[in-house]
Amino acid sequence: MLEIVSTLRTPTSGTVVVEGHDVVTDVRAARRLIGLAPQSNALDPLATPVEVLEFQGAVLGLGRRAARRRSDELVELFGLGERQDTRIAKLSGGTRRKVDLAVALVGEPSLIVLDEPTTGLDPLARIEFWAELERLSAEDGPRTLLISTQDLHEAEVLATDIVVLREGGVVAHDSPEALKNRVGARTLTLTLDTSEATHDLVEATRAGFVPEPGRPATVRLALPGDPAVLRAALDDIGAVAASVEELRLTDPSLDDVFAVLTAPTTRLKKEPA
Repeated sequence: MLEIVSTLRTPTSGTVVVEGHDVVTDVRAARRLIGLAPQSNALDPLATPVEVLEFQGAVLGLGRRAARRRSDELVELFGLGERQDTRIAKLSGGTRRKVDLAVALVGEPSLIVLDEPTTGLDPLARIEFWAELERLSAEDGPRTLLISTQDLHEAEVLATDIVVLREGGVVAHDSPEALKNRVGARTLTLTLDTSEATHDLVEATRAGFVPEPGRPATVRLALPGDPAVLRAALDDIGAVAASVEELRLTDPSLDDVFAVLTAPTTRLKKEPA
């Protein structure tokens, strides 16, 4: 799909339009609006960040001075000044990904396509790269970031709009919060000091606490938003307050969403506006 959007592959069906330009019938105009950062680093390992940025400017038809000016702007934007003359092969993975993104921005595209942008990065580099993407989206002019990822936490951190694909079709399309709300309720998890106390709570519960599989001293309750259920849960907890060791309230995650969406018969559709 990303190759089709980026004009690298011709679709067998359907259409992709970028700001009014069809990526098949108006490919040159569409291509000028798109920047691509592929999953695998494709930079010349013997070149420097400045060299690859200026080369990309030449490919896009910028004059020498314009390419140099744009390179300087991107070096400053991504904080690459101390490494601008270092060979790509000697840069860290996180810095190489920043250069990838900078190359995608040389033509000042309105659509940036990122294919699994943090694959292979360590946790700290991943967080720093997320911060770069958030800052870019917020500060560097109006543009759309189209990101493919299998990291659901990454999707939750970055996305304002999520499309879930399965077997070539759209399974769900909504904001992260709306998807989580549609899949499940908040969960109240309660751990008591003995399995006997847990058993007594389950036997007497008014709210509907159920045992946690594999954890004999723990129970859980899905909170559907009904105040009566919450009040009953507080009454249940009050009755065993002396035995409570831990209480946690958690929201459904995108991992929960994915588990539901990939069930064989699941088909969530976006609610009508």
